[in-house]
Amino acid sequence: MKKIVFALIAVAFSGSLCFISQPSLKAADEAKTLAGKIESKKMTMSRSPSGPYCKMTVAPDSGEKVEFFVMGTTSVTDASGKDLNDGGKTHGAMLLKMGERVEVKYSTITDGSSITNGKNGAESIKALD
Repeated sequence: MKKIVFALIAVAFSGSLCFISQPSLKAADEAKTLAGKIESKKMTMSRSPSGPYCKMTVAPDSGEKVEFFVMGTTSVTDASGKDLNDGGKTHGAMLLKMGERVEVKYSTITDGSSITNGKNGAESIKALD
């Protein structure tokens, strides 16, 4: 009996994950670009491969720091253009070092969760050094 109840709970839980909306970014014409040094980065919990896996803060050469979420779909490359995500097998942003200069193309997250909605989401990150 316990096995049947457990199986029903597991099926109900996995079925509910199918309805989780994935964050989307605003149109590319609204994207902004920022160059600066990585000041902080923290892993986040994501329910899907395309969801946010890192919260990063970049301090530009001039102006205020910008915080954004790095998504599973964010393109992350090193200075030579090598894909740090290794075709989706790794979280490339976590391979970048603190203080490393990067160029980030980002826009506002729409249709995200209560945590990410209205926040900045990185479309691409390129290491500059």
